[in-house]
Amino acid sequence: MNKIDITNFAFSNDRAILRKQIITLFLDETPGTGKEHLTSRYYYITKTLNDGREVYLSRPAQFNNGFDFTLNVSGINFNLDYYNEKGNLKRSTTRPSHVHILDDLRSKKNENLELYNSLLLQIDLIYNCQNPTQINFAFTSGYSTELILECIKWLFVEQDVTYWNYSGRAMFYGGIKGI
Repeated sequence: MNKIDITNFAFSNDRAILRKQIITLFLDETPGTGKEHLTSRYYYITKTLNDGREVYLSRPAQFNNGFDFTLNVSGINFNLDYYNEKGNLKRSTTRPSHVHILDDLRSKKNENLELYNSLLLQIDLIYNCQNPTQINFAFTSGYSTELILECIKWLFVEQDVTYWNYSGRAMFYGGIKGI
C-alpha cells in the first residue's frame, strides 16, 4: 500500500483544474503487475481530523470506472444504524455514502435550523471549490461537522471525476439543498 499525504496540496478553486489535479495525481501511480498482492494500491490522506481519524481516498476502487476512487474515514462504521431489506444490519463500511451524509444533515437541520443554515453556507463554498471558513459547529447529533464537510468536498470531487460529462457534483448538491 502506497500512502500519500495530500493534506497540504493546494487544490485549485476552479472545478476543471481541480479535477485535472486529482487525475494527475492518479496518473503518477506506479502500474500494477497483476492481481491481489501484485496490484498497486494507493491511500491518499486528504485530512487528519481533530480526533485523529484520517479521511482518505483509496485506489483502485472496485467499480471499474478507471480513475474512480473511494472516500474513507478511518475508525468509523457509517452503516452502524443501517439495515438491509431483510432487516439485518448492513455490513460495516468506512465509506460514507450520499445517504449517510444526507441523513446526518437532516438530523442537524432538525436539531438547530439556524446553525444548520450556517453550515449550509460552508457547503456552498465547498460546492464552489472554495475552502470553508468555519468547520466546527456545535451540533450534538451525528458526526462532527469537520468530518461531514471534508466528506462532502471529496464526494463532490468523486462525482466530478466519474460524471464530468453529466452533472458532476450538481446532483449531490441538489440533494443537499433539497433537505
